[in-house]
Order: sequence, then C-alpha cells, then structure tokens
Amino acid sequence: MTMIFVSSAHEDEACAEQVRQGLEAAGYTTWREPDSLSIESVLYPPTIENAILASAAVVLLWSGKAAQSAWVERHLLFAQSLKKLIIPVLRDATGLPATVITNVTIAASIPCADVASQLLPYLPAPGSTDGLLTISEKAAHEFIRERKEAIKLAAEMLTRNEQREAVLAVLEYLARNDLMSGVREAAQAVIDADAQQAAPTHLSSLRPEDARYMFGVRCKNGHVSYFDKRRVCKASSSIKREIVRGADGELDELHLPCDTCGEIVVSRQDCRDYR
Repeated sequence: MTMIFVSSAHEDEACAEQVRQGLEAAGYTTWREPDSLSIESVLYPPTIENAILASAAVVLLWSGKAAQSAWVERHLLFAQSLKKLIIPVLRDATGLPATVITNVTIAASIPCADVASQLLPYLPAPGSTDGLLTISEKAAHEFIRERKEAIKLAAEMLTRNEQREAVLAVLEYLARNDLMSGVREAAQAVIDADAQQAAPTHLSSLRPEDARYMFGVRCKNGHVSYFDKRRVCKASSSIKREIVRGADGELDELHLPCDTCGEIVVSRQDCRDYR
C-alpha cells in the first residue's frame, strides 16, 4: 500500500496526526515513530531514512518551529537527495527554504483535518504500481533478497531510460549505506555499468586494451566523470582511499573528485592489481 511520510516539528504533532488520519482514511499508509524507538538511539536515523525511502511522497508541515527543527531539516534534505515528491503544508507565514522548489503548497488557512483532502490530487494513488515506488519499497525492505530485487528492477528501468535521476538516487543510497556488502556492491555495479553506458564519444575511441581500465562515477549533482584504474588505483596516487572487505575480497574505497563541480564521489573498485 502506498506510504506517505509526514514530517513535522514536535510542536506541530497534533496537526500531523490529523493529516495522517485523513490520508489513512483515503487508503494510504502513513509512518509513525514506534514508541519503543528513542531519538537518542543509534537506530533512529537509519529508521527514519528507511521510512522516507519507502514512501511515495513527503508531506512537509512547515512552520516557525519546523524551520528550527534539526530533524525536519534532516527529513527534507534526505527526501531531496532521493528526488522524492515533497508537498509543503504551510502552518504560518514562515517562508520555505530556498532549496524547496515546488508547484504545490497547501495554504495555512486550511484546517489540519482538511489537509488530506487537499493533498489527494497531487499524490500517487493508494496501491500504486509505479515502478519507482516499487523499487523504493523493496530497497527499504528488511530482507536482503528484496533489496537485491530492487537493484535488479532499477537496472531494468535504467535500460528503459525511466525516471533516471530518482532510480540512480536509490541505487546510490544502497551503494553507500546498506549494511550488507553484497547489496552495496550489487548497487554500485549497476551504477558503474550505467555510467559506462553513458560514456562520452571520446571514450569509445580508446583501444580495447585501454578502455577496460576506465570506469565512470556520478556525483550527487548528476555529473559523470571517468577515471583510469591504472592511475587512481596506484599506491602513489594522491587519491584518498580506504580498504574495505567485500564479498569478493578487499576493495579500495576511492574518494574521487567530480570533473565538473569538484564534488567528492566515493567509488569501490578492485585495485589489487594496480597497487
């Protein structure tokens, strides 16, 4: 069932609960923090991220208190990194952050109990079978097989050139954050394969014996840069690295600068033959 994440400051929780109840009455699932989960717990941040990952949209209750809330800011930044649909519900005259670009806002004059009905035209249908939502739900699943299925479906969507930015954002989240090395490596392999497929024309002119050393990485701004393993993997290279253990042995976690914007991208490569 399609899940909606409602983000609010603690002071706006009563309104948030009315919004959740209205959405649930319309057939959606909404996420509530478990009573057993403390904000001080190390499990709190990944639990929140997983809930946002699995959601079709984030409803942002925006107010003066929300603007001061570190957790609301964290919800917003994470949702933006995943290219989630974000719908602000204005609670007062507090201006939205400049980073929130949306064509839809729910006015402050709307009573909390009526907000859900105003949201419905902009949300995917309850029980939506949208491919991106299916991938997101599986990527947030507790079972490894489901997360690996999400990666497989994501690869298929990329070959069809469907919702590329959002699909890649899910893959990048799994590649960086999943607790299982096999899932991280599978996600990174799809990202690398997609970057290679999108390689610029000049790379296609490389000799086969040189082209096999090239790999591409995508920064969070969407730029793709290409690197030669023979250079960046060398022990004498200035590239920052860490050695991590994967399912197939040791891998080098390379911190590579984007050619376009300088953003650092982390890519795991088997550099054992080049150190």
